[in-house]
Amino acid sequence: MKIDPPELYADDVLNCPVAAAVQTFSGKWKPILLHMLAERKMHFAQISRTLPKASKKVLTEQLRELEADGLITRTPTEERRVRVFYDLSENGKQLAPILLQLYSWEKLRRMAELHTAA
Repeated sequence: MKIDPPELYADDVLNCPVAAAVQTFSGKWKPILLHMLAERKMHFAQISRTLPKASKKVLTEQLRELEADGLITRTPTEERRVRVFYDLSENGKQLAPILLQLYSWEKLRRMAELHTAA
């Protein structure tokens, strides 16, 4: 694939596909939420217990944003006590290997820094 020249995006950075893509999963908890949901679907209480330092308000906001961006799905149950399950959407599943590559890249970068510092 040929990459557009950066000058095309000088006036509006979010027209850049990379900047727009990164914007969809930027946020304090969004990358972690996507990582968790790549492993399995979870209900809100599970997510909240897994991330105890995240407030329920912020988790709710970030889950809603991920849903609005089409990266996750939100499915309420039909049980007497309604629970809401979150899962990666098809777009989210396409993003998962890219996030795994970012994870691996950062782990290798950190290991290289430790070796150079030693």
